[in-house]
Amino acid sequence: MTIGFPKLAQKGRLKFDKVREKHLLLLPEKVVVLNETAASILGLCDGNASIYTITEKMRNTLGVENNKNELPEFEVMQQDITEFLLKMVDEGWVVMQNDRDKET
Repeated sequence: MTIGFPKLAQKGRLKFDKVREKHLLLLPEKVVVLNETAASILGLCDGNASIYTITEKMRNTLGVENNKNELPEFEVMQQDITEFLLKMVDEGWVVMQNDRDKET
């Protein structure tokens, strides 16, 4: 289920507000408060990692933090991450690149 390589849109910037202890997505004239999971996913959206790779990294992080036996199935995580990223694309906060768009 590869649809491309997600990348945070140029107009967006991730930031952690230390005072409020919140992850933020800073956009022109808008600030979006993110939960830990959303911030982690968007932090991996550099245009070089596929959704599959992002899912692997998220799952490995969860495996370190939790008991590996309690992890959701890979396919379920991948579908959830894909749906989240497609919503971010619809909002214009993430862009999808394909192999030809990537700089080598």
